[in-house]
Amino acid sequence: MMPKIHFRCPKCHGSQYRVSLLNITEKNPYGATCVFCKSVMIKNADYIFKAASPVLSLVKDRS
Repeated sequence: MMPKIHFRCPKCHGSQYRVSLLNITEKNPYGATCVFCKSVMIKNADYIFKAASPVLSLVKDRS
């Protein structure tokens, strides 16, 4: 059974994915790939952090 995790594609920002045991790697521990562009999906929490990191660096530069 798959845990309830929301995935997001870092390239096309899609949220539809397929899971395959053949796609499980160190970089893709869940085996989830985007149905649109076939890239490795990341957890939504990681996606939000990566999207906010440029903003966080601007805040650090101001201090």
